[in-house]
Amino acid sequence: PNLMTAGALCAGIDRFHFSITGKFDKAMGCIAASFVLDGLDGRAARFLRVTSRFGEVIDSISDFTAFGVAPAFLLYQWQLQKDAGVLGLLAVALYALCAAIRLARCTVQARKQKLGGPPGKFFQGLPAPAAAGAALVPPMLALSETVAWKAPAYATAVYTLMLAAFMVSKLPMISVKGMRISRKLVVPLMLFAGVLTIGLVRDGWLTLSALATLYLLSFPAGWVLHARSKNTPAPPADGGPEATGTAGQPPAVKP
Repeated sequence: PNLMTAGALCAGIDRFHFSITGKFDKAMGCIAASFVLDGLDGRAARFLRVTSRFGEVIDSISDFTAFGVAPAFLLYQWQLQKDAGVLGLLAVALYALCAAIRLARCTVQARKQKLGGPPGKFFQGLPAPAAAGAALVPPMLALSETVAWKAPAYATAVYTLMLAAFMVSKLPMISVKGMRISRKLVVPLMLFAGVLTIGLVRDGWLTLSALATLYLLSFPAGWVLHARSKNTPAPPADGGPEATGTAGQPPAVKP
């Protein structure tokens, strides 16, 4: 599992090179690789029963690099440096800062939780991987062959500031890791997977943008579902950082 985490971290570092050289499609590909590896390392650690505090800390550092600093740097190099001026610099700085605050909150809460627990049903605030995916919607739409639309620089800066606020907020967000699929949903999900595959083949950037936007817009559903289940105890997630707390406690934080 730690090798997967190291791979996610290295992919995060690689995107700095691609961002500087103007190869933004490859830079976003590195972020996608980090996203996949980040989703697998925790599951592998729980499956192999090798969870550790060291793994939690290095995972948080990897998340901060891959989903905090790297997306901000990519946006700054792609558009905000030339077209948004001080507002662009402020947006990416606050984005990275909010990711760091989320990391610090996670690290503190992880010390109070049990290692190796199953994932919870909710995140507190927007998780860093989801924030990174949402932050890349503007460049992905610009690269899309179907849309090929580049958002105004100041709109991108304001959007980045909004994502930064979401990361440190206390809004309950649905955790995909903690979802349990009933038999009734198997066929619809198979159809969705087929449509998703076709979309990725036809226009991957537009499809990924749609997925990131849909998750970002799901926070009202997370709020309602969390309100209904807040009196039901739930186990901690990934050793604690992603857990929904017991009755009367807020959900914990994913870096």
